[in-house]
Amino acid sequence: MGKSEIVYLALIPLAVPETSLVGKVADIIGKDPYGTRLLLAGKVPRIVAYYDSKQMAESVTQELRDLGLLPILCTEAELCCSSEGFIAHTLELEQGYVLFYDRGGQKREMKSEDVFLIIKGGRETYVVKEKTETTKEFSLSRTVLMGGIPMWRTEKKQVKGMSPTTEYFARLYTRESSEPVVEIIHTQMDYSFLKGEMASSSLANFNIVVTKLQQAFSRAIFDDNLMRASIKQPYTPSDVDDAEINCKLLYLQCLTKP
Repeated sequence: MGKSEIVYLALIPLAVPETSLVGKVADIIGKDPYGTRLLLAGKVPRIVAYYDSKQMAESVTQELRDLGLLPILCTEAELCCSSEGFIAHTLELEQGYVLFYDRGGQKREMKSEDVFLIIKGGRETYVVKEKTETTKEFSLSRTVLMGGIPMWRTEKKQVKGMSPTTEYFARLYTRESSEPVVEIIHTQMDYSFLKGEMASSSLANFNIVVTKLQQAFSRAIFDDNLMRASIKQPYTPSDVDDAEINCKLLYLQCLTKP
């Protein structure tokens, strides 16, 4: 079965899910009430099930709509689709628009009315780090030379390991696509354009820039729920990380909500 045939069902979360509603939803999606309550709570839509056919998914979706819920349907192909994003390296804030430049000098202009959604979040990544490890080994030859007194040899070697770190990002979306038109990664920006406002850390500068983008695109929806914690999805394609899925679902949530 191709990816495009698998359909994922997500639910826009409720502030306080009522017990009776949780029970009805659990019956519809075939889950236990406790697990269903966890899926309905929170700040980010959660994938609650997936189906082998669009017809089956739409049938379940209608039952959930009848309960007053806001379900999201998305094929696996749509959930996994990605394009080469525009990673900003610096920017210029102008009256009514913002100019973004990537590391190669390519430019992208976004007018104040163009941006529909700004997502601010973080994702855990791993970086390769080297460290020096010191070990001691028993030296038989030196021991013999010293008349039987135990001698040890000290060795130092470089060891590579993976160290977890958090990468913060801001993504700008238009209504036309679930792929961001511009992405800012906090460690990949040249913040010198901030001049006198420039802070001592990249994260502090990143927060300043995001605030300025909120002001420049004041009509856009702003969502920073992905800053609070890593939202794990119970059902996801194996080759896509949760941050990508969560951004896609937040975008679809903004389109779905009245």
